[in-house]
Amino acid sequence: MSYFFFSRKWVVLPAVILAAAVLFLLPRLFLRPEITGLDSLTAGPGDKIEITGRHFGRSPAAARLYAGNSTVTFSGIIEWEKNRITARLPRNDGAVLIRVKTRFGTSNGVILGDSERFPEVDYGAWLPGSPYIEYAEPAEAHPGSLVTFHGSGFGNRKGSGRIWVNRSDESSRLGMEEPDVRRYVEADVIELWSDTKVQFRVPEGARGGSAYLYRSGSFSNPVSIEAETPPGQVELGVPVQWSLRQEVVIDQIGAFPGNTLYLRVPVPHEGMGQGKAVVLYGPEAASVQPVRQDSGLTLYRLEELRPGESRKIERQMVVPVRPVRVQVDSSKLLRADSTHPVLAESLISDAWLNPKQVSQVASGAAGASWDSWRKSRALYNYVIKRLEWNAESPAATAAEAVKTRQGDSETYSFLFCSLARSLGVPARPVGGLIVLENGESRKWWWAEVWMEGVGWVPLDPALGDFADGILLPGGPSDKAEAAGYYFGGLEGRHIAFSRGIRPAGTQQPHPELRIPSGRYTLQELWEESSGNLESYMSFWPVPRVTASYPM
Repeated sequence: MSYFFFSRKWVVLPAVILAAAVLFLLPRLFLRPEITGLDSLTAGPGDKIEITGRHFGRSPAAARLYAGNSTVTFSGIIEWEKNRITARLPRNDGAVLIRVKTRFGTSNGVILGDSERFPEVDYGAWLPGSPYIEYAEPAEAHPGSLVTFHGSGFGNRKGSGRIWVNRSDESSRLGMEEPDVRRYVEADVIELWSDTKVQFRVPEGARGGSAYLYRSGSFSNPVSIEAETPPGQVELGVPVQWSLRQEVVIDQIGAFPGNTLYLRVPVPHEGMGQGKAVVLYGPEAASVQPVRQDSGLTLYRLEELRPGESRKIERQMVVPVRPVRVQVDSSKLLRADSTHPVLAESLISDAWLNPKQVSQVASGAAGASWDSWRKSRALYNYVIKRLEWNAESPAATAAEAVKTRQGDSETYSFLFCSLARSLGVPARPVGGLIVLENGESRKWWWAEVWMEGVGWVPLDPALGDFADGILLPGGPSDKAEAAGYYFGGLEGRHIAFSRGIRPAGTQQPHPELRIPSGRYTLQELWEESSGNLESYMSFWPVPRVTASYPM
C-alpha cells in the first residue's frame, strides 16, 4: 500500500510541474509584444513617432518602451493602446533599436534612423518607395469639398496615381495594411498633383474615415478625413446587377483603300446609386480591339473598310444599380463652390443647352424660392405642368419646348437643366436607358442637380409626368404618386451612360465628324472618319438587357 502511494506521488508531481510550466510559457508565446511598423524611417530627439503592432498592453504602467538603451519616460508617452503607441523620441546618439517590453516578454526590435545624420531620402517616411501623407486639410469635408494632401513621394504628375476615400470600410486596420478598395470611392476630380501636394474634390458617396493615395503600385499611409454633418439624407436600396449587351454596327460602306474610322463607345457612368461597370469581351470581339479607354469612352479604330462588308463592335457589361431616395433640409444647405470645375461646366451654355433663352421663364417659375432645393422643385413642377409627352415631336431648343409644350424625355431633361442653370443651380442631363417591366430597355433621359454637401441628386421630370403611361417596378404605383417620387428618387431601373457631356478629342487633323441617330449619351465626339471613306451607315441600338440578378 505504501509502495502504491509512493509511486502515485512521483507520477502526479511531474504533471503538476509540467502544467505550471505550460501556464507560465503559453502567455509568453502568444501574448509577447510584436512591432509591425513605424510611421517614420528616421527621427530626431523630440520628434513624434508612431509604433504599430500588437500585445502592447492597455497602458505604460506595466510596460516599457525602449529607444536603444534608453527608456522612454511617462512624460514622453503621448498615447498607449494595445496595437499602437505614440511617443516622443528621447536624446540618442545615432540610430536606435525600438522595442516594447511587457510582463509577457520583449518584442522584436525595429531600427529607427537618426534624421540628423541620415541623408534625406527620395521617398516619404512611410515605407521605402511609397507615398507618405503628412496631413490633410481641411480635416472635415463633404462631397465636393476641395481637400489638400501634404507630404512626399506623390510623383511630379498624376500618371497612374489615384485617391481613395472611405465609403463603407468600418474595419480596424493596422497602418501597414492595404485598404479594400471595394469599400472606398475614387476621387475623379483632381485639381493639382505634385510630388509634395495633391488637391482633389471629395467624391460622391464618401463618408468620414480613412483616405489613401496610390502611386506606382503602393498605397500611402492612411489619413483621416472627418465628414461634416450633411444637409440631407441619401437612402440606397438593395442593388441589382444588370447584364447588358452593347453593339455598334457599320455597314453600307462606300470607300477606297486608305481610310480610317474612329468610334467612341460609352460605358455606363457610375454615380449616385450606380456602381462601376465591368466590361467583358468575348471571342467575337477579337477582330475589333479597343485602342484605349478615356473619360468613360472606349476608343475603337476601324481601318481599311471595304464596300459591301459590315463591321460590328459587340461587348457585354455588368453594372450594379440601387434604388435611390434623397431628402434635403433646405434650411441647412451650403453654398455651392463655384470653383469646382464640374459645377462650373454645369452652369454655362453648351452645344445642347442655352440657359439664356429661358432665364425670364425660369425666374417666373421659381417665384420667391431662394435656395437651390426649392428652386429645383419649382422648376421641376413647371416642366411637368408645361409639357405634354410626344415622342414623335421632340423640341430642338429649350425656348422651342416652352413654346410648343411638347417633347420626349430628352426635351423634359434639357428644358429642366436649362431653367436650373439660368438661376445658378448646377444641373446636367443624364443619358442612358430604363428597363421596362417586361425586361426591354428603352432610351431615356433624366437630370441631376447639385446640392452642396449631398452631391448630385437625381430627378426624372418625364416619368414624373407619367410619360407614355410608364410605371416601372419598384417605383410609384400610379400617376398621382409619380411627380413626388421622381423628384430626388429613382427606382433602380435607370442605367446612366453619360452625366453631362463626356469629353473627347480628335485623333487626326481635319476629320469628318458625325453624330449617330438614336444616340443615348452626350459626348463631344462619336464618329470620326478620314481618308477615302466616302460613305457609310452606323447603327447604335440601345444596349439590351440579357440578365438581372440581386447582389
